[in-house]
Amino acid sequence: MNAQEFKQRFMPFHRLLYRVAFHLTGNVQDAEDLLQDTYLKLWQKRHDLKDEAVTQAYLVTLMRNLLRDQQRLKRIDSSAELKDELSPPNERSLEGQIAANDEAQKMESLISQLPERDERVIRMHLVEERSYKEIEQDTGLSQGNIRIIVMRTKQKLKEQFTKLTKTWTN
Repeated sequence: MNAQEFKQRFMPFHRLLYRVAFHLTGNVQDAEDLLQDTYLKLWQKRHDLKDEAVTQAYLVTLMRNLLRDQQRLKRIDSSAELKDELSPPNERSLEGQIAANDEAQKMESLISQLPERDERVIRMHLVEERSYKEIEQDTGLSQGNIRIIVMRTKQKLKEQFTKLTKTWTN
């Protein structure tokens, strides 16, 4: 497929795709970027696309999947940056490293003492960094219930951890 055929095939969907991109991203710049990425992906796959596969539904699904991939990459990048910032520097004292390790073990112990459902949800959310929607799909719980479980469990863990650290220092 050459450029002219590509334009004839996909440009009739341009307005629809732009509206979907704007709806998904919420702003003009991100919508334009997403639309451009969608066209790039289509161009790269142009020889593998079957005529019946190129429908409005296919194009919108392709766009949504691209956005999800981009969001996951951003989330992974930001969590890696956060881990780098939170990681102890090499010159940190041995005593400080031992204390940090002890705190991590205590928190792990507290998490493992939670009721099974709460432990599973909090691990998915905090450790695996999964979205509420992904957790909903795996557990069958509603996103509202998941939010409440996460909020209450974090509060409970914080209180228990604070009690533990107070007993360490006393």
